[in-house]
Amino acid sequence: MGWSKTSGHANSATNNKPNNLCNNKTLELLGIHYIIMDFIFSILLLIVKVLNVVTHPLFVYFSKGKKKTVPPIRNDLLKISATDLAAKIRKKELPSEEICKAYIERIKEVNPVINAIVEERFQQALKEAKNVDDYLTKCSLSEEDLVKIKPLLGVPITVKESCSLQGMSLTGGLINRTGYKAESDGEAVARLKTSGAIPLLVSNTPELCGWVETTNFITGRTNNPYDTTCTSGGSSGGEGALLGAGASVIGLGSDIAGSIRVPAMFNGIFGHKPTARLVSIKGHFPYCYDEKFKDALLVGPMTRYAKDLRLMMKILVGDKQTAHLKLNQEVDISKLKVFSMDNSKSILEPPVQDEIKSAIRDAVKYLSKQCGAKIMDHKFKELQYALTVCAKDENQNLFVETLKSIFGQSDYSWFVMQFLILNKVFDTFVSDHSREVAIMKKELLEHLGDNGILIYPTMLSSAVKHYETFFVSSGISYLIIANSLGLPATNVPCGLDKNGLPIGIQIIAAPNQDRLCLAVAEELEKCFGGWIPPQ
Repeated sequence: MGWSKTSGHANSATNNKPNNLCNNKTLELLGIHYIIMDFIFSILLLIVKVLNVVTHPLFVYFSKGKKKTVPPIRNDLLKISATDLAAKIRKKELPSEEICKAYIERIKEVNPVINAIVEERFQQALKEAKNVDDYLTKCSLSEEDLVKIKPLLGVPITVKESCSLQGMSLTGGLINRTGYKAESDGEAVARLKTSGAIPLLVSNTPELCGWVETTNFITGRTNNPYDTTCTSGGSSGGEGALLGAGASVIGLGSDIAGSIRVPAMFNGIFGHKPTARLVSIKGHFPYCYDEKFKDALLVGPMTRYAKDLRLMMKILVGDKQTAHLKLNQEVDISKLKVFSMDNSKSILEPPVQDEIKSAIRDAVKYLSKQCGAKIMDHKFKELQYALTVCAKDENQNLFVETLKSIFGQSDYSWFVMQFLILNKVFDTFVSDHSREVAIMKKELLEHLGDNGILIYPTMLSSAVKHYETFFVSSGISYLIIANSLGLPATNVPCGLDKNGLPIGIQIIAAPNQDRLCLAVAEELEKCFGGWIPPQ
C-alpha cells in the first residue's frame, strides 16, 4: 500500500478523495505502530540499564584478586613517537633493526598477559629492518627526499587482523576460516608498507569485528594492560592492548561503531575515525558492497602519541587528499568554536562517569583559557536519537544459532550472537527516525562548519570487566553518531580514573575537517599528558 505523491494537489484531492482517506488512515496507523515500537524499545533499554546496575557488583566481586598489569617499560626506545623514530632512522642516529628488536622483546614480554597476537612475523620484520639500515648506508637521497617518499622508513607497526596483511592470518575470528591467510595487502596496509613501515604482526579482533569485547574461539580473549580483569575493548582490541602496553608505537584499526575509539579509550591511547570514505577499506574483512556499509566502516590510525595520527593520516589518504584536507596546514585553535556535551540526559542509558564529565570540562576550560578558543553554549538535543541510527542486519538462522551458542554447540561465540540479537531488536522495535537523523545532521553541520568541534564522551565509563559488555551496549550511542553521519572523530586520553584505568573524550568535527580533530588532540595531549604507561 502507498499514497499518491500528488494527493496534495487541488485537482487530485477532488478526484481521489476515498484514496486520500485511506492514506490518512494508513499514516495514522503507521504513527501508532511507531509509537508502540519505540515504547517497547525504551522498555528494553531500561531493562538493560537495570541489569547493568544489578550485575556490576557481581562482576567486581568475582574479579577480586585476579588483577594483573603488564611489566613496566625499561627500554627508553619504546617511549619515542613514530614521527621521531622515523627522523632518527633517517639521520642514522638509531638503526631500524635495534628499534624492531626492542618492540619484539616488549611484545614477547607482555603478550602472555594481554593475549593480543593472532600471528607474528618477527623474523621477516628483522630482515626488513636490516635491509633498511643497509639501504641507508648507501642511499644518496637527502632527508627531505626520504621524508617525501618514505616517511615511516624502518618504523615498526602492528595491524588489526581484519585489515589484510599479505601472508598473515585473515580469519575474522571465525572457526570456519581457521588457517585462512590474506592473499594480498589491504590498500591501507599497502600504503603504510610503501611508506617504509615494517609490520610486526596481526592483532586480535572479535568475530566479524562485531563486538566491544575482543574474544573469539581461535585466539581467545584479549586483556586490558592496565587491569587484566577488564576488557581491552573492540573490535580493534588487540591493537589497543598492544599500544596501551607500550608494545607498539602505531597501529592500524577499523571502526564501524566505535571499533577504533573504544579500544583507544580503554587502553589510554589516541585513535582517529576518519571522515567517511577518506581511507580505502579495500581488503578489509568483513566487507560489504552495500553503500551504507562503505559510509559507516572506516580504517584509521591508532597511536600512543598525538602527532603520529597526522603522519599516518597523510600516508593513508595520499598527497592529493592531504592537500584537500589541509593536513599540512597549522590550525589556529584560537579561531575554533568549541561545543561540548557530557551526557545524553536519557534515563534509559547509564550515566557518564563523573571523571569523564570532569575531563570534558577541563578540556573546554583549557582550550578557552590557554588557546583562546570560543566556547559555545548550544546543546545538540537531537543527539538523543543517536542509538536509533544504528545499521540493521538480518540473520535467518538467528534463533537456532542462539540456542546452539547457549549450549556451546555453535561456531559463534555468545558475543557475536548478542550482536546479531541486537540487530534483530533494532529491526523489530526501532521505528523510522530518518527525519530526526536528517535534522540532527543538518544542525550539527550548520553549527560546526569548517571551524567547530564537539567535545563528547567516547564511552560512558572506563573499561568494564570481562563479559560486562553484555549490559553496556547502549554506550555505543556516543560513538555511532560519527559513523552514521560520516563525521571524523578522535579519542583523546585524559589520564587515569580512581581505579587506575584510562579515561578519554571524543573530538568530533564536520566532514573533511579531520585536521581540527587532530590539532585539538595534539593540544589536549599537553593538557592531560597523553598516554600514561600502565603502572
